[in-house]
Amino acid sequence: MTGRRVVLALHDAGGTVPPMLAIAEELAARGHAVTVLGQRGIERRARRVGADFVAFAIPDYATDRPIEEQIEAVVPMMTGRGPGDELLRTMEAADADVVVVDANLAGVAAAAEASGRPSALLLHSLFETYVDTWFGELWPFLAPLINETRAAFGLAEGSSWNEIFEPHDRLVAAVPEPFDAPTSVAPPATLRHAGFLVPSATAAGPDAAIELGRCDEPTVLVSLSTTDMGQAPLLQTILDALGGLDVRGIVTTGGQRFGPSLRVPANVVVHDYLAHAAVLPHADAVVTHAGLGTVAAALDHGVPIVCTPIARDQPLNAARVAEVGAGVVVPAATATADQVRAALHEVLTDTRHRQGAERVAAASARAGGAAGVADDLEHLSR
Repeated sequence: MTGRRVVLALHDAGGTVPPMLAIAEELAARGHAVTVLGQRGIERRARRVGADFVAFAIPDYATDRPIEEQIEAVVPMMTGRGPGDELLRTMEAADADVVVVDANLAGVAAAAEASGRPSALLLHSLFETYVDTWFGELWPFLAPLINETRAAFGLAEGSSWNEIFEPHDRLVAAVPEPFDAPTSVAPPATLRHAGFLVPSATAAGPDAAIELGRCDEPTVLVSLSTTDMGQAPLLQTILDALGGLDVRGIVTTGGQRFGPSLRVPANVVVHDYLAHAAVLPHADAVVTHAGLGTVAAALDHGVPIVCTPIARDQPLNAARVAEVGAGVVVPAATATADQVRAALHEVLTDTRHRQGAERVAAASARAGGAAGVADDLEHLSR
């Protein structure tokens, strides 16, 4: 079909980025004109997948303190009119046929709704987090600001996240349906399970590549949050666990700096940043904080997981991994090296975890992934 013009809007809160980049990468590969509207730190990754880039006025979040402590930037990004106005200007300049907005950005979503053009919201977290936990719990605090912005765009007030999701043409869940969690509230009829949305290794760039030589021991990838969650003690616990196993450990710190005090065993290599897609084809297990981006990447490759959830949506994601039989859970708050070591031994030796991960990978492939989302956006923009 004739190339379409698509605007994708997101903020850089760690797991918000990979699924949107996967969509941008697929659309650009099809010859569509893609513009990513985001914070400046996203620009290099957006351009690598073939998208143009426009920066929000709100700057990048600081990487040396938790996002939850940066209310002065996060709340305006999520609820304010300014980012919504920036979306409208970007859509006008691009002559956009369709727009995709991260579901966190309620003010930007309001602008997309008011534009009258086809729109989709992307759930980078499970729908359950918006109705029962996490963002659902934040709704009473954010609602007055969200509704102030909605009124500024001539829209009716919303009484819940679900209600402000409903007017959009699509609500895209970045997981396959079998991985999703049951909820107390039915989602909008527009919800579509896309499967895991994972960008390619190319999207991360050459600085995130790795050459893996032959190894007779199992390969274990360790990936914790790309944002500050106070994860240094947990990482040390995981390193201590790896040191007692006959495995090859590959750690990516996601840009987080832990200093020279980190004790790294001889069978482990630590990298500042690696593309999951470059390592996972060779991995036998993943140890992660259970952010949905890493969980999605691991399960998309059928790799079983040891989940060490810290906060946010991670306990829910970890519970879903265990429920579908794709791994085990060791909560970060109480994790010991012996517990992580035992969990790793289990997922590496009990084939049921690999089989569970492969079942979820197959379900994700059937859901269509980024290609399915691109098909849907092409349909909406006709």
